[in-house]
Amino acid sequence: MKGYQALPEERCGNCKHYREHYRRAGKSRYVSLHLGHCVHPRLKNRRAEECCPHFSPKEENPRGQ
Repeated sequence: MKGYQALPEERCGNCKHYREHYRRAGKSRYVSLHLGHCVHPRLKNRRAEECCPHFSPKEENPRGQ
């Protein structure tokens, strides 16, 4: 891919410990800020594309929701 780097799958945005932050953009619409925080082992600010040694993949929802 010219000019773009592939993001690794083991990044904070794909981790079960990562909590995304959103901004309200209307009465019922929210936009992702691509920022958030990690809750393991303590609270710390993270970007979705960062990599962390505490990575653990998100668990799939068994009901598919």
